[in-house]
Amino acid sequence: MKDPGDEWPKYLEIEPWMEINLKRVRDLGLDLGGRKRVLDIGCGTGYFLYICQYLGHDVLGMDLDEERGFAEMIDLLGVKRVIWRIEAYQPLPDLGPKFDVITAHMICFNGHKSDKLWKISEWEFFLDDLAEHHLEPGGQVCLELNREYDDSLYTPELKAYFEARGADIHTQRVHFNPLRPAPAAVASAGR
Repeated sequence: MKDPGDEWPKYLEIEPWMEINLKRVRDLGLDLGGRKRVLDIGCGTGYFLYICQYLGHDVLGMDLDEERGFAEMIDLLGVKRVIWRIEAYQPLPDLGPKFDVITAHMICFNGHKSDKLWKISEWEFFLDDLAEHHLEPGGQVCLELNREYDDSLYTPELKAYFEARGADIHTQRVHFNPLRPAPAAVASAGR
């Protein structure tokens, strides 16, 4: 690697990142049971997917190709990845068979720390696209949100929307198991 840049070398500290991702794997029950298809949106260096793959799961990562070093790490770990930018009101590409588990850790695609931070309608489009085109019926979605400049993770309305869709929320972790359709009253009230 010629120049790793300023940000990503922290991910070369493999032990803490493997511990973090092993906990994520266990929290989702991916260390137990049969083989699953797992999609990790914003897969970064691929540590989470590497552990899932090691445990016998069929994995796919999705991320931008902007962070120096991530591609090399993904290749080193032998994890499959597609390059894609998630944008509000735009469906994901065809990724083949549906997934049992879809994750997105340390999310930045939602307009994080910008004046374009997603509201309920953007999240509704995104979650509906996952449910319709990418998630097996009864599958789980786990999102980990980043804090905004004001130290918030989500508005009370967005939290209520996530909960109406079946989310179990613990601080930044929003876990849908399974992802349910939103009740019309909650969805239309938050727009």
